[in-house]
Amino acid sequence: MLLQRFALKPKPRKVLKALQINAFKTFLVVRLLEKCSKFILKARDYDCIDISKHGNIAMKFVVSFFVLWLLFGTLEWLFPLRKEQKHFRQGWLTDVAHFFCNHILINVGTYLIMVFLYVLFKGLISHPLQLAVRSQPAILQFAEAFFIAQLAFYALHRLAHAIPWLWRFHAIHHSSAELDWLASARLHPVEAIAVNIAVGIPLFLMGFTRETFGIYLVFSAILPILNHSNTRFQFAMLNRIIATPDFHHWHHSNDREARDKNFSGFPIIDLMFGTYYVPQGKFPNTYGVDEGVPTRYWQQLLYPFRANH
Repeated sequence: MLLQRFALKPKPRKVLKALQINAFKTFLVVRLLEKCSKFILKARDYDCIDISKHGNIAMKFVVSFFVLWLLFGTLEWLFPLRKEQKHFRQGWLTDVAHFFCNHILINVGTYLIMVFLYVLFKGLISHPLQLAVRSQPAILQFAEAFFIAQLAFYALHRLAHAIPWLWRFHAIHHSSAELDWLASARLHPVEAIAVNIAVGIPLFLMGFTRETFGIYLVFSAILPILNHSNTRFQFAMLNRIIATPDFHHWHHSNDREARDKNFSGFPIIDLMFGTYYVPQGKFPNTYGVDEGVPTRYWQQLLYPFRANH
C-alpha cells in the first residue's frame, strides 16, 4: 500500500470538527489583522506616505500563512505523529517571526548577490547551451532542473553538517525540539540565501525556462512544509523519490544512529552517497541539537556570529 500506519480512517465527524476548529482560529486572527490593517492603511491619506502597495504584499503573506495553517493544521489534527504535541508548541511564535521576516531578508539578499554575480560572470553564459536546454520538452526540463538543484542542495547541506562555521547557521534550523509544518520556516537568512544562490546559479547558467523555474519554486516551497509536518504518513513507495515526512524527520532526529543522514529532497542522491536512513516501522525518539541555541528570533539571527561557540 502507498500509505501505511492508518489503523483507522478518520470519521467524517472528526474531519468536520478539525476543519471547523482550524477555520475558526483562522477567521478570528484574519479578522483581527483586517481591523489592524484598516487602521494602519489610513496613512494613505497623507501625501508623504503611500503604503497601500506594501500593505497588499503584507496581506498576501498573511493570507498564505493562514491557508497553510488551515490545510496542514487540519492534517496534523487528523493524523498526528505525536498526539501529545501542542498545536501552539514551544517555539511557535519564533517560527512565525521566521516565516514573515525571513521572506524579506532572504529575497532582498538573494536578489542583490545574484545581480552582482551576473555582472561579474555573465561572460560564462553559453547561449547555444541555453537554447538547447530550452528546446527540450517541459517535463524533461523539470526533471533535469530538479536533479541539478537537489544535487547542489545536497552538497551544500552536507557541508553545513561537516564544517563548524557553516553548522552555526544550520543549527538554527535543527534547533526545533518539536516538528510541524511551521518548523520548515526556521532558517537563518544567511543560510537560505546561500542555498538560493547554490541552487539558482546552475539552473540559470543552464538556461531553463521561466516556467521550469516557476514550477520548481512552487514544488520546493511546498515540499519542506509537508516533510516537516507532524503527520504520521509513511509513503513506502515515495521514500526514495521525494523527501517525505517519514524520510525527513530522521534528518532532524537527535538520535545518534540517525545523525548526518537524509540530506536531499531527492532521496536517490542520499542512496548514491550512502546517507540514506529510513528504518521501517519507526520514527525518531528525539529532535533538536545538543548545543544551547537561543529561542528568540533576533537571538537566533545573531547566534552564528557569537564568538563563544
